[in-house]
Amino acid sequence: MTNVENLDSPIGWLIDPHNKWVIHFDIKKESTNHAKTDFNIDTWGVVPNGKPMVFKSRRKVTKKDSLKIWTQLISTNWVEFDIEKFKAA
Repeated sequence: MTNVENLDSPIGWLIDPHNKWVIHFDIKKESTNHAKTDFNIDTWGVVPNGKPMVFKSRRKVTKKDSLKIWTQLISTNWVEFDIEKFKAA
């Protein structure tokens, strides 16, 4: 089994199968110790017309937890989401 610390970090956006929620995974900017890098996981609600989003919550997690959450979401049919194409629509 691969050590989580050796895997790439999940950075980016995921959208749920019903297009109601998007989640943004990002490295916490002020984190200085790479071994204990913290991540922000932001949840946004997609408005019914699909364009604007409404901020719901932020979680601060470790790299290991971030990878675990990302993997769980992908396994339940969440998909990577290109926020730039969404903004342009």
